[in-house]
Amino acid sequence: MSLAQVIKTELYKNSRRKSSLMLFIPMLLAIIVTFGYAHGVIELNLITGDTGIYSCMDFVFIVWNVLSGLGIIGLLLILFAAFQFSGEIERGQIKLMLLRIGKRSTVVWGKYLAVIIVAIVFIVGTILVCIGSYYLFVSSLPMGTGTFASTMDGFSTINVLSSIALQMMMYLLLIGITFFVGLFANPFVTFILTIVIMYAENYLAGAENFVSRLFPNYWSNQIILNGTASTILVLTSVFVIVALAVILMLVTTMFFEKQDIK
Repeated sequence: MSLAQVIKTELYKNSRRKSSLMLFIPMLLAIIVTFGYAHGVIELNLITGDTGIYSCMDFVFIVWNVLSGLGIIGLLLILFAAFQFSGEIERGQIKLMLLRIGKRSTVVWGKYLAVIIVAIVFIVGTILVCIGSYYLFVSSLPMGTGTFASTMDGFSTINVLSSIALQMMMYLLLIGITFFVGLFANPFVTFILTIVIMYAENYLAGAENFVSRLFPNYWSNQIILNGTASTILVLTSVFVIVALAVILMLVTTMFFEKQDIK
């Protein structure tokens, strides 16, 4: 079975698993937050340039930062990834895949890429739900402009999307860490350890040093605070994270090749 077939199989399995429903939680929360804001139950403010009257992309930016700032999206993706790999190892389900496919590296990479695809789909879905909720609940009210493009001073729609995309890049590494830890621990322990790493990384990204500049979400913060970031340094941080994720998955594959699967 080829890598593409493994990915296709994993995507089909994920679509049938009840545990995948957890990924709809950010979409549901986006609707609840928007509805609550429209009815004055929830108060939302921009980090900078707050006027209290928001365009669609202003509002998407606010809701995204609520969900990502609290770690909700990261927590759910880590838990989902832990079930896909560590969970199947613990339950012995992965052995059936190995018997069918034979090549362990194909199994590892197929599962990893399938989780990445699912993560992208649900993150994009959350953003689209935010857009739909804005026009459904907020755009016609005094706190909404009804326009799409960002109206924040010095902060364009491109800035909003770039900030979100840079935060998303970190999930490549976090999912890889989840897979690696999942080789040696059950899903619960894998989940907890990866969460600790995620919050440690978020802390480092908020600092001002050489290491923090290697994280894409550091540059996401810079875009939010300053409206700009060095293109070369941003691309360097993206390259570093992608390289680390690939190296980590290669190491995971190497250990998995030697692991006794019961």
